[in-house]
Amino acid sequence: MTTLSISDLSHSAELDRNEMSAVRGGTLFLPSYSEYSTSLKFDTQQAIGQTQNVFNANGNNAAFVTDIDSKVKPVQKANNSNTINVFGGVPV
Repeated sequence: MTTLSISDLSHSAELDRNEMSAVRGGTLFLPSYSEYSTSLKFDTQQAIGQTQNVFNANGNNAAFVTDIDSKVKPVQKANNSNTINVFGGVPV
């Protein structure tokens, strides 16, 4: 087993930002999410409002006219999508 001693710092020394960033070594402890009680509430609202008025005035004021064709195919499309990423995309 390896022993690490730091002898050039006193135990009560406070390090500033630059001195702390120069410290290397140690271990990284990441707690699991199951250790915490988390209550998350998300209230998302989405709305799409569409209006379409189609007028087809074909053959108005035309007397004795035959074979008048009128083809009107109006289309409206809408889509709502909502994504909430919790904990960087980790499923909860």
